Amino acid sequence: MAIRRELLLIIGLILIIAVLIKLIEFFQVNVIEADASKFVMEDVGNKYPGSDISIMTIIQKTNPNGAHYFEVKARVTENPNSPCPERSHIFYNYPAQNFIPQPAEVITSGCSVCAEGICTIAFSEEAIIASHTFPGTGAVTSYINSNDAVSPSVAEKVDKESWLVRWDASGAPSYYLVDVHRNGTILSVNEVQKT
Repeated sequence: MAIRRELLLIIGLILIIAVLIKLIEFFQVNVIEADASKFVMEDVGNKYPGSDISIMTIIQKTNPNGAHYFEVKARVTENPNSPCPERSHIFYNYPAQNFIPQPAEVITSGCSVCAEGICTIAFSEEAIIASHTFPGTGAVTSYINSNDAVSPSVAEKVDKESWLVRWDASGAPSYYLVDVHRNGTILSVNEVQKT
């Protein structure tokens, strides 16, 4: 009986030690991940002042030497409240690795989307541009050009198949709602009178 009790005690201690080791690893990873996020947000904020920025993904990776690092993907939207927001994805490795990082991925530039190939409106910035540059949106373009301080707001519809872009200007008697399908077609353009 004494041997059995000692064996159970040893097994219990081993389990407690294993759990403690896993907890320590968990907290160490989170602290480093938080450091990576903070570093990227500070650097992107300094490089793109006044832009709308956020972290999209943080993925833990291992380099050929067995050391852990994080691949961080950040979103930068310059001129977010304009008719032509410019969105880019910036990639970081934290801590820095001994190889050249990926170049920035340009999502929107020059107020143009779906210029060639299959059109997919995947991001709100693309929906904003499509809502006033695609065929059938001439009334929205006129509204933007004839009002001061026009700003867009975007919401992904519940069905996630389209984006609803609202164009509004303070002091204007109406606003426009443009429903932009993810495949790049304009589903509707509606002028709504303010009450």
